[in-house]
Amino acid sequence: MKNLILALGAGLIIAAPAFAQNSPPKPTAEQLAKTYEEDQLSLEKCGVPRNAADDYRPTPLLPDQTRAHRVTTDQKFHVETVAKGLANPWALAFLPSGNMLVTVRKEGLRTVSPNGRISELIAGTPVIENKFALFGMHDVLLDRDFAINRTLYLTYVTTPPGGASTGYLVRAKLSADEKSLTDYTILREGTIARRILQDNDGSLFVVTADITTPYVSAQSLASGAGKVLHINTNGTPRGDNPFAPNPKADPSIYALGVRDPQSMAFHPVTHDLWIIENEPRGGDELNVIKSGKNYGFPLISYGRDNDGALLNGGLTQKAGLEQPVYFWTPSVAFSGMIFYTGDKLPKWKNSILAGGLSGMQLVRIELSPEGRVIGEEKLLRDMCRRIRDVRMGPDGDLYVITDHEDGEILRIVPN
Repeated sequence: MKNLILALGAGLIIAAPAFAQNSPPKPTAEQLAKTYEEDQLSLEKCGVPRNAADDYRPTPLLPDQTRAHRVTTDQKFHVETVAKGLANPWALAFLPSGNMLVTVRKEGLRTVSPNGRISELIAGTPVIENKFALFGMHDVLLDRDFAINRTLYLTYVTTPPGGASTGYLVRAKLSADEKSLTDYTILREGTIARRILQDNDGSLFVVTADITTPYVSAQSLASGAGKVLHINTNGTPRGDNPFAPNPKADPSIYALGVRDPQSMAFHPVTHDLWIIENEPRGGDELNVIKSGKNYGFPLISYGRDNDGALLNGGLTQKAGLEQPVYFWTPSVAFSGMIFYTGDKLPKWKNSILAGGLSGMQLVRIELSPEGRVIGEEKLLRDMCRRIRDVRMGPDGDLYVITDHEDGEILRIVPN
């Protein structure tokens, strides 16, 4: 099939220094004690938390924007290991066969059976080559009509021979025996696409990252980086996108001014689009995305840059820029997120569940009917695992992926 390519020149060249993983400063004894007292990051037994030295605490515009009351529920559960031995898995999807389709960051795609058997690499998986450890295969999403058309969508970053690291959003078909990909079609090339979500009408929302200092792309309508995009399943922009009439804008843009959103989900009651995103150093955000809105990065932020420098002089609010619903300092480094809508864990129903990477935790976020955060419950901190993805299975159980060389698929089930 002919490739459908929408390349953005501003997003094609990725500068190497921008993605070096800087070692965070070592915390003082006072900073470390404060970190454990605040109960934001990982437990002491998990080692010194990555962001323990980050003691930047900007004042929120609204009193309920951060540090909500710690809540606990009497929801009894235990954790089962479905599979282990996956090298830094990133995302999973549930196949009609009962198997799980899993993206593995440095490799590509594999299936995992309900009893934990890991398949060989699926043939036709894109070749993943990157200098930067955190790049690779990202999300996988089954089309809503997958049982009929076998279509799926992938996001990943790889480095073509002689080229720069490049992000891709692609469409492909999974064979009936689940051993190969065919009909591989590039829908979008250039920007770093993280997650994909399909709306009821079949259209796709895609979140993209702008992680290159000085973050010039997130505010540029000519670039697809640092955006929420809204496209059709063939890669073309939605005709009702807010910036489509602007000849200088990428017509796929739905909203702008985000930094590194790594997950999104529709609210089960209102159908509003929610995203969770990583800021460079502190200020991770939870946002409700509206068409045409600007979410401010890097003009406003409740965090700092990776080197500790203030972003735009430390400005946290500005007319015309959206405030986050909620933010975290220091960074928990969120990745996967869902609204739990199952019946197996009824005390958590309609809560947000989000996985923390450097924060090594699963966070349950309680919302008021008005969509404000009214409580946080810290879960799985005693496991000392980087939580990369969170999904609800067709059985109503909760599944999480851990981001380690010997990564796991864990299932959270009621007692």
